[in-house]
Amino acid sequence: MPTIGFPLLLIPIAIYNIVVFLMPGAVFTAPLFTLPLLSGVAWDVSFNDLVLTLGIFLLMFEFARASRPGAKYAMDHLLSLIVLVAAAAEFLWLAPFGTSAFFLLVVLAAVDFLSGLTLGLRHRAARRAMRRAAEADGMVVAPVAKPSSPPPAPAPAPVHVETRAPSRDETSPSHHPQMEVITPAIDSAPQAESLDTATLSDVGEVLKVEPSPKPDTSASPPPIIPRRD
Repeated sequence: MPTIGFPLLLIPIAIYNIVVFLMPGAVFTAPLFTLPLLSGVAWDVSFNDLVLTLGIFLLMFEFARASRPGAKYAMDHLLSLIVLVAAAAEFLWLAPFGTSAFFLLVVLAAVDFLSGLTLGLRHRAARRAMRRAAEADGMVVAPVAKPSSPPPAPAPAPVHVETRAPSRDETSPSHHPQMEVITPAIDSAPQAESLDTATLSDVGEVLKVEPSPKPDTSASPPPIIPRRD
């Protein structure tokens, strides 16, 4: 949104009016203080010198503010014109303002108004020329819209993880899913192999088993039978 620029040259003119109306009979050319120069001359500084110096510096700030593109608007030019007309009317119709110092303040106000008006017209002509050049090239200069920032993402809900201590049975090796009880296997292959290889073809001869001789019972004495009385 454009803001209205305050006319800075109104400050020295207002100071001059305050001194004239509140201090009637004051001498503006009377020296306020003296500054010795390198040449040895003592320079008497008066109220008029201070007001004019302030007006020149403020005019410089007005030029710097008016040189920016789009800095001067119609209301700014109107305020500068009002300050110029009021100062010129005081210089022409009021006796206390009929001095060389106040005349120079009126000149500064006129320079401020004319320079601001000239810079505003030049800026407008430059913008018009740039727009025509863009249309001739087939490009339309459009205002750049500021990208709207996306809404902030909602924070994720916290996840509650229940942790419990493992029981005694779960910590034992037999209940552990990754532990297995390995029993050593008895290798009985050599015995089976030895039995399988023992065949009848490996036997060279058949052993004949003779019956054992019966004992001779004829030579043995008869058994003794006990007598019963």
